[in-house]
Amino acid sequence: MATAIELASDPVERILVATDFSETAALALERALDIAIRHESEISLLHVMQPELPIVASPEMIVVPPDYEKLLREASTEGLAHAGDRVRQAGVRVREILEQGNPARQISACTDAIRADLIMIGTRGNTGFKHLRLGSVAEEVVRIAKQPVLTAHPGDDRSIEPVRTLLFPTDFSLTAEDALGVATRLLAGSENAKILLVHTYHISSIVVPLGGFGNGVLPSLSRTRNSSPNTRPHRWRDRFAREVSRSRSSSREVIRPRWSRNSLASGAST
Repeated sequence: MATAIELASDPVERILVATDFSETAALALERALDIAIRHESEISLLHVMQPELPIVASPEMIVVPPDYEKLLREASTEGLAHAGDRVRQAGVRVREILEQGNPARQISACTDAIRADLIMIGTRGNTGFKHLRLGSVAEEVVRIAKQPVLTAHPGDDRSIEPVRTLLFPTDFSLTAEDALGVATRLLAGSENAKILLVHTYHISSIVVPLGGFGNGVLPSLSRTRNSSPNTRPHRWRDRFAREVSRSRSSSREVIRPRWSRNSLASGAST
C-alpha cells in the first residue's frame, strides 16, 4: 500500500503506464497524460512481452515461425515507439521500457526500479471463464504493487478532463489514511477539486437464545463500551470529522454527510 504523502513537497514526478497496445491501454495513457501535464511528470511506458504460448494452446494447432520471439520484440518496440510519440506530442517527457516475463511482477518490479510514484493500467473487463483462464493483470498489480494504482476500464467513453471530484470510501484504518493522502495528491493542480468522503457501517442484530442469558444481559455487551447501539455511530462520526479536517488541511473542498438521529439509529450513512 502507498505510504503517507506530503502534498506540498512531494509531487507526482514519475508515472508508469503499463500497455498491451489495446484500446483500453490507450485510454489509460490518455488519463495518465492529463495527470502528467498537471504535475509536470515524466511518463515511463512499459510493455511486458510474453513469448511463451498459453498453457491452454496446443502446439500442434499453432504454427510458430522460428524467429517468433524476434518478430514479437520488433512489434513490441514499434508499439512502444508509437505510444511514445503520442506522449511527446503532448509535451510530456517519456521513456520506453520493454521487458519479458510475468506482466504483473514485471510491472511491480519496474515501478520499484525507476521509483515511479503512480501506476496507470487498463483492464480488459473479462468475466467468467475468460477471467478464470487469463486472470487479470491489473488485479494482480493492485494486489502486489507498493505504489498507488489507477485503472482505466473498457467502455469508459467520457472525455479526458482534469479530475475534480473524487469519491473516497474510508474505514478509518491506517491504510485508508494513506490512500486519502494519495487522493489529495492527485487532485493537486485541479481547480474546484472536491473529495467526497464516504463511510458505511452495519450494526448486526443479536440473536437471543430461547432460554435467555440468565441475567438478561449478553456478557460481552456488559463488559464493553458498545452496550448501546447508538454509541458506535457517534464515535464513527467523530472519526469521520477527523478525516474531513485532514482533507481540508490540503485546501480541498470536502462534502460532509448530513447525520440525523434516524440514520444513527438505523445504521445508515451517506
